[in-house]
Amino acid sequence: MKYWLRLGLLVAFYGLLFAVLTWPLAAHFTSSFLVVPGHDTYVFPWNTWHFRMAVHTGQPVFHTDWLFYPLGSWLILHTYTPIIGLISLLVNNDLLALNIGLLLSYSLSAAGAYLLARRWVHSPLLCLLAGFVFAYSPYKLQRLPEHYNLVLTATVPFYVLAFLNAFRFEEKKFLPAIRSWKAVAGCVALGVVTLLSDYYVLFGLLYFSLAYAAWFWLGLGRIRWREWRTWAWLGGILAVSHVVIRLLRRSGLEDNGGFWWGGDVVAFIMPPPTSRFVYWDWAARLYHNPQVFNTPGSLENTLFMGYALPLLALGLWALRKAHRRPTSAVAQAPEGRPLAWVLLFFVMLTLPALRVHGHDRLQLPTALLHFVPFFNNVRCPTRWIMMVGLLLPILTFSALEAAWQARLPAASRTALSLLLAALVLFEYWPKPYERTSREAVPRVFHEVAKLPGKTMIPVPLGLSSGHREVGKFEREYLFYQTVHEKKVPVGYTARVPPEVFAGLQNDPVLGAVLFRQTKPDTVAPAPPTAPQVQAFLRQYDPAAFVITPAFREQPAHLFLRELLRPYGYREQLVDGYVLLTPPAR
Repeated sequence: MKYWLRLGLLVAFYGLLFAVLTWPLAAHFTSSFLVVPGHDTYVFPWNTWHFRMAVHTGQPVFHTDWLFYPLGSWLILHTYTPIIGLISLLVNNDLLALNIGLLLSYSLSAAGAYLLARRWVHSPLLCLLAGFVFAYSPYKLQRLPEHYNLVLTATVPFYVLAFLNAFRFEEKKFLPAIRSWKAVAGCVALGVVTLLSDYYVLFGLLYFSLAYAAWFWLGLGRIRWREWRTWAWLGGILAVSHVVIRLLRRSGLEDNGGFWWGGDVVAFIMPPPTSRFVYWDWAARLYHNPQVFNTPGSLENTLFMGYALPLLALGLWALRKAHRRPTSAVAQAPEGRPLAWVLLFFVMLTLPALRVHGHDRLQLPTALLHFVPFFNNVRCPTRWIMMVGLLLPILTFSALEAAWQARLPAASRTALSLLLAALVLFEYWPKPYERTSREAVPRVFHEVAKLPGKTMIPVPLGLSSGHREVGKFEREYLFYQTVHEKKVPVGYTARVPPEVFAGLQNDPVLGAVLFRQTKPDTVAPAPPTAPQVQAFLRQYDPAAFVITPAFREQPAHLFLRELLRPYGYREQLVDGYVLLTPPAR
């Protein structure tokens, strides 16, 4: 079968599976999107809307003053997903672009993993399962309605294929030989696409390349594991790295929260709450246990790969150590031998400190990356389970074929493959997802869209980033802005400059509102003077102030009412929201 025909059929198969797992999204593909209310989901329709709007109007694509007005902020380190913005330019529909991006990412991720597995695994059924595991692992299905950027992994298996075709490594030689310049160009092109998707996934490609090359640089294939000196060296390395990393942590050297977000061994056996069939009561108690996790209830605690696949991998490894099965096709191929080491490397990355039920037992050498500037921006180690989901099934299924090839007839192998697929599907199958659409946006924001003026001032006020929050910023406001299309002085992005926080707090009008919002029971400082209010209104040219129901008749609302009354502002109630508008122009 020709390559492109096979790829097309695989994409269609896995795309149909995406439709089944996310149903009824497919019935509302152009008008709704998956969401976790109150969480980060709303960043992504805003990203797509802003990218398309910036291109059409000639504004900077990677800078915005639609949030944090008037100072604005760069979007370079924000989870901006411009690849989906490019899709939106083609279809001119932000929500459709989001859904197309997700559909393509899941189906291409699975298809690429199938093709990568096919390099060593003969059974098409096991290759199909390998594609499913990578694309639809619990890690990715849990993030599907929330962290769209982290599921944009379509380039990963194709990059690994291109990397293996591009370079030939030799032990003790730093630079590899070039096998194919075409494949090198493919690596570069896939890296650029990944850069436009997500920087975690981009670092996944980088770490794969470095770990794979390190196998040859360090001569890891020549290590004699049966000699006591090997284990003495390994014990010494672990002991020294443990002491050094403990000293670095005690010294206060910045690790950017890498250890705080680090995984726990028990998370490998803990199903996530999005699992439909295996999220049992004990898992729920563990998931929300503050004695085990620094962030109880966080999806960053998910390391679950199911039970069937890891147990099968451990059993096959034990058989190999007992010389009860032949060497797998992966281990026999020169380009495949480093993959077991690369898998171990990514497992270690998920656990910078070997934490067991909330207690750190050993600082692993890979934790040194969390003290390296720039690299420590990748601060959620559990996200590397993504790469485990690519490599573990390939290594396991290749070993499985080596174990049963001479022992079982073809019919039995097919039956066992189907049984394994059924178990994995049972373990991974998600609960139904929530959806939302523009029709669900409160009516008050549709009314604001009709008003003249540059900005909309919401109450509560708030600024939020990945490191800091002032006031309260409701994530839904990002999606609402795509409807009312007014600039706002508030916002949420991954990185927010300190001067933006200072600007909000020191503004005579907004700072006064923020004080009364956050400290309603404290004696407030003097209100802004009339010249300060007039200067504020000239600069911001507000179309409206909108007070949410929870803050109605609270000190911030009452303060705004009195502050704006001399300027002819009118107040009306719209479905529980207070709408303060200037006099007609």
